[in-house]
Amino acid sequence: LGSVSCAFYDQSRQALYAAINYPGQIAHIAAIDVKSGSIRKIHDVKGGALYYVSSLAYDQSSGTLFYTTDNNKWRDLNAVNVDTGESTMLIQDVRTGDLAFNQTDKSIWGVRHFIGISTLVRIPPPYKEWKQVYSLPYGKDIFDIDISPDGTRLTGALAEVNGNQKLIQLDVAKLLKGDASNEILFD
Repeated sequence: LGSVSCAFYDQSRQALYAAINYPGQIAHIAAIDVKSGSIRKIHDVKGGALYYVSSLAYDQSSGTLFYTTDNNKWRDLNAVNVDTGESTMLIQDVRTGDLAFNQTDKSIWGVRHFIGISTLVRIPPPYKEWKQVYSLPYGKDIFDIDISPDGTRLTGALAEVNGNQKLIQLDVAKLLKGDASNEILFD
C-alpha cells in the first residue's frame, strides 16, 4: 500500500478506509474490501504527505470521510462520500491535522499549528469554521488525538520540548469551558 494514514473500519460496508500513497500512483483515499482484499480508489488526495498521507476522521452514520489536502502547506479540510466518491472542500487553509470525529455532536476535532503554538480546535457542523478550544503553552504539542464513542473524553499524546511524552486524557465538557486539566494514562 505504500504510506498509509490512520484507517477506519466500517462493519456495515465491510470496508477499511485509509489514505494511501503507493509509489507510482497519486495519493488517494481508498476502500479496502476486508473479504477479498480488493482496493477501490475513492478520491485523490492533493498534496499527500510522505508518510501519513492525510489526516482522516470518519462519520460512519453518513458514510463521510473528512480528510486534509495540501498536507505539506496550510492544509484544507475536505469531505468525501465513501459510496459515491463525491468530494467537497469545507475549509481552505485550516492548518489543522490529527483529526478526530465526535459521534455524539458530529463535530470534528483537530490540532492547529501556528507560530509554534498547538491549538485544539473544534469544527462543528456544517464544517465551515473552526473554533479554538485550547492553546497549549509554547514547547508542548498534542497529537494522535481521539474522542471516546460517548463524546466525553479526548485522548492524545503530549510531547514536551525536553523530549518527554505522555498519553493523556481530558474531559471534553471541562475542556470546552477552558479547563485543560488532564489525567496521565501513561508516562
